[in-house]
Amino acid sequence: MAFPPIPPLPEEIGELPPVLHECGEPLIPLSRLSPRIVLYPAYFHQGYDGAMEEIYLREKAARLLVQVAERLPQGYHLVALDGWRPCQLQASIYERFRQTLLSQGWQEGEELDAELDKFVAKPSNDIRNPAPHFSGGAIDLTIANADDWLEMGTPFDDFSDAAATRYYEELPSPSERELAVRENRRLLYHLMAEAGFVNYPKEWWHYEYGTRRWAKETGQVAVYGGIHLG
Repeated sequence: MAFPPIPPLPEEIGELPPVLHECGEPLIPLSRLSPRIVLYPAYFHQGYDGAMEEIYLREKAARLLVQVAERLPQGYHLVALDGWRPCQLQASIYERFRQTLLSQGWQEGEELDAELDKFVAKPSNDIRNPAPHFSGGAIDLTIANADDWLEMGTPFDDFSDAAATRYYEELPSPSERELAVRENRRLLYHLMAEAGFVNYPKEWWHYEYGTRRWAKETGQVAVYGGIHLG
């Protein structure tokens, strides 16, 4: 299954619209949807406050994810790493990344805040302007075969330049390994895009449906506001 290059992705898309008409779809657990979707709740395994062993998505986003899984080559499956996040978990991720940057020599101030905002949305209980994962419409994932996870060039939650979705598209003389990584990222990107998801260009693993970013990129109306489990 060969795919074309990942197209240029919009990094600066301006102010995101609020969610004016929440659709009311429930969060549903991914663990029982398909044998071709395997869960590895990364933040639960890393001991973040508020993280859970189950991964949830809004109902339609979850059904679209099943379609992606079914289109994978035989012997391959999706690995879901993170989906809906409660505000407690978002705050825990934000603060841990903030402390990491401070330990690297960053100083408190606007530059630190801007670097944080590149990779981790500021925690908020605002249901009309939620962080992507608080809406239940964002999924972090990768692909695996029978042996292991596919090589994607960086680990999940790696915030280096190489984590950018198109990084391997732009290398002038890629090695065999880099070509393999490029093909793996293309596989994930095109299957997700064809199902209706949009990618956050700084993170090869992050896709959204029904969110404010999705609405801005697709010209549609955001339907997933912030939501609490149960």
